[in-house]
Amino acid sequence: MIENNIEEYRKDLLEKKNLLDSAIVQLKSEFVGIDNVIDQIADAIGAWLFFPEMQEKPVIINLWGLTGIGKTSLVKRFSQLIDYNERYYRFDLGESTGKYFDIQDSFKEIYENCDKEPFIIGLDEFQFARTINENQEEIDKSSSRAIWDLLDSGKFDLIDFNYNIGVFSKLIKKLDLSLSKGVEVENGLVTLNADIHKNILEITEEDDNDDEDSNDESSKINKEKKLYFIPEVNLNNIFYAVADMFLSKSELRDKLDELDGEATIEYLIQLYKKTLKPKTVDCSKALVFIMGNLDEVYSMTHDFNPDMNADEFNKQSLKISVTQVKNALLARFRSEQIARLGNIHIIYPSFTSEAFHRIIELELSKIQKKIKSIYNFDLTFDKGINELIYEEGVYPTQGTRPLFTTVQQIVNARLGKILNEVYINGYFVDRLHFAIDEEGSTKDVASLKIKFYKDEKLVHEWADKQSLVLGKLRQEKLNDEQAIVAVHESGHAIVSSILMHTIPDSIFSVTADSNSQGFVLARPQWNYISKKEIVNRLAVLMGGLVAERIVFGDENITIGASSDLQNATKLATYVLYACGMGNMLALFGNENMDETPNVIFDDAREGINREAKALLEAAENLAQKTLETQRVLLLQLANYLSDKRAVSKDLMMEFLVKYAVDFKKEDIITDADHLFYRDHLKKQVDAL
Repeated sequence: MIENNIEEYRKDLLEKKNLLDSAIVQLKSEFVGIDNVIDQIADAIGAWLFFPEMQEKPVIINLWGLTGIGKTSLVKRFSQLIDYNERYYRFDLGESTGKYFDIQDSFKEIYENCDKEPFIIGLDEFQFARTINENQEEIDKSSSRAIWDLLDSGKFDLIDFNYNIGVFSKLIKKLDLSLSKGVEVENGLVTLNADIHKNILEITEEDDNDDEDSNDESSKINKEKKLYFIPEVNLNNIFYAVADMFLSKSELRDKLDELDGEATIEYLIQLYKKTLKPKTVDCSKALVFIMGNLDEVYSMTHDFNPDMNADEFNKQSLKISVTQVKNALLARFRSEQIARLGNIHIIYPSFTSEAFHRIIELELSKIQKKIKSIYNFDLTFDKGINELIYEEGVYPTQGTRPLFTTVQQIVNARLGKILNEVYINGYFVDRLHFAIDEEGSTKDVASLKIKFYKDEKLVHEWADKQSLVLGKLRQEKLNDEQAIVAVHESGHAIVSSILMHTIPDSIFSVTADSNSQGFVLARPQWNYISKKEIVNRLAVLMGGLVAERIVFGDENITIGASSDLQNATKLATYVLYACGMGNMLALFGNENMDETPNVIFDDAREGINREAKALLEAAENLAQKTLETQRVLLLQLANYLSDKRAVSKDLMMEFLVKYAVDFKKEDIITDADHLFYRDHLKKQVDAL
């Protein structure tokens, strides 16, 4: 590389680096809660962006996340910011019903349009490109084969069957027929039996004079004196079929003008055979984004409860590993196909509550800018508007789409009425302020008050009502049902806090989820289950029913514990039948299993069912003893939840400190990485 070229190369790299750095900053300002995702993408595309000449196969970046998390919009915006907007091509595989050659032809056109330069392809909704169905059977999906070719080497052979090739073939046969009928040709021109040739080729006077390269009158006069063996209209079909072999149509004409009839036929046959040879389409310099939803790797993903804790869900999503992603892909694709996806798997976290609030701010900011640019006055919002949108629009497992709809309902839908107030009634203003009238609001309806200002002086007020869908569902019932749920959930929460040393993140006696009257969200900080804690975990599951018995009496317990008992029985039998936690280290089963595994069959005479019953009985007794000891705490907590719909983690700690017996704050486990096992191992090694 000579010195001048090195300097130009350095300058080009510097421009690309500045472009990428600016793109990262801009993306982080526009997309909330995914800074780490943006950084990972920037790291992954470095070699492709800076040194595309070194690339021998496509760079593949996999983006996995929940719906409405911003995968598609991020890739599109990223392409714009690095000046690849005109070279970004998105395929929605959820809508793809095309055949293999349709998609393959699209890749060919992209390759040709980009003139062998790098480009970006987005394969969206990739989970729908599955090649294995739910029964682990192969799916014959021809449309996806071109995709797997792309993801392999980026190169594939294409036989270009098109209209012009078909016309080309027919033309050769007609020309051969002309020669057999006595037509003679010299230097590309018909010298004998021109009428026969015109008749066979169905040449009209207009066709004979159709020369795109000749426009002057003298050319037309000269053409009247000669007849090409291959008229201009037929030359067009040949040229478009073999365009990649000639720089121009005139180059093809010059070659044909050297030949007689037989030589022309022979030459055309050679060209025709070349058109039938596969052409290599090279997409090796592509950057490919795989975008898809793998809901099964996200815990709680099917829980549409808007009261679900967004921060807790975010913590769980941060624990998702590449191994989990690949295991989920195995249910949809063959192993060798998963290998083609490579190892750049970027996993989106779910949004935290802070991120949701920031997204709301960004959406309101967009509305403010639009109002300012069109109508030249400011639009401001109370913090209560942000909170109202959050309370009504956030479903933690459903991303941003419900939130955007709520912004539309609460703000955008009212702008027309507000502008009418401004212009029709003649209120000349420079600022509009959205606020919530707390006195006029109820749990069913929010009273919105819009204040009109001119030079910071209030000139008008306009009020409107916003019906609250979730607010109505969250309203305290203050009846027997809420009291029962309050006692039941308090039982779970207290047993979790005392026995598992885990304070619940939230406790609800009323929830907006129609499928749940209440719930406790409590997850131990450690990721394993040891033998010594099995009874404690079972006691937590039994805590709700036992609490009802203690407070209301055995004859007044309700049927709300069915799922608790199901989960408790499932855990008790699982640890005994499958985990070797019983009296024998073995995997147990029974004759009703669909398949016969290598297990010891359990029957009514001897079996570990007795052990399972013993575990459940011990757990029930432990829950009973714990809640009787903590009876004051149980009554106080349940009483609060019978009037209020929820208790936070901090408030639960206050109840524990004030009312719990023999409770110490330091007993609550906050760091579960070094509870016992590592230290115990190290101590034994040190003692050797």
